[in-house]
Amino acid sequence: MFDIPFIEAMPDLSALDKEYDLIVDALFGFSFKPPVRPLFVPILEILFQTTVPVISVDIPSGWHVEDGPPTDVPSLAPDMLVSLTAPKLCAKHFKGRYHVLGGRFVHSKLKEKYQLELPPYPGISQTVVLTSNTQQ
Repeated sequence: MFDIPFIEAMPDLSALDKEYDLIVDALFGFSFKPPVRPLFVPILEILFQTTVPVISVDIPSGWHVEDGPPTDVPSLAPDMLVSLTAPKLCAKHFKGRYHVLGGRFVHSKLKEKYQLELPPYPGISQTVVLTSNTQQ
């Protein structure tokens, strides 16, 4: 339908920069705990260097859900972060262009229990822009 290619192997940096317009980073889930396993290190090293915009889903790959990016090794710096349900604590370290929250389905009792302060969603939208820094 959308003709979005899924790749089975990571292209080298020059091929990535020439052949792709956007990268969706969804390697790890929110339960990820550093360090990155050796199998994934070469993939992340290419993502650190690419000129193609990177959108991270929920948590940038390699980041700790609470502490954010590692400080002892290079880390991913995505252009956009799409937080799901609620921004995770690591999102305070995000410095990219756009931070978007997706999923307006958090029940009020859950908001109260976890003291979540979520923004209102416009109209019937399923997303809300939290930050937009287009000066970068």
